[in-house]
Amino acid sequence: MYLGLVMADRRSILQEILENEAQIKMRRRDPVYAKIMHNLDKLENRRFGSVTVNVPSHDDPEKVVEVRCNSPEMREIISKYKEMRAEFDDRMGELLARNARLQKQLFK
Repeated sequence: MYLGLVMADRRSILQEILENEAQIKMRRRDPVYAKIMHNLDKLENRRFGSVTVNVPSHDDPEKVVEVRCNSPEMREIISKYKEMRAEFDDRMGELLARNARLQKQLFK
């Protein structure tokens, strides 16, 4: 009887781990996250070219705004994109920590 309970618990923990892995994979491939990372990279790593850059607005991704490099508007947009990335990263961190706890529980 005890062995059956242990196996059922291990099975449910393993199922949770697999569900977490699926969520992590889905988050990493999320198109919104990819666009955030692309736009942030585009804004932060500008070295050469025009003094202005066209980038989707952080408020409305369908709207493209033109901002001058090193302007207050550019810094504001970069900070908004960083906040959006931080939200995704926080959720990813929670999922990874939960996965680690479940694995520790499974293999103890």
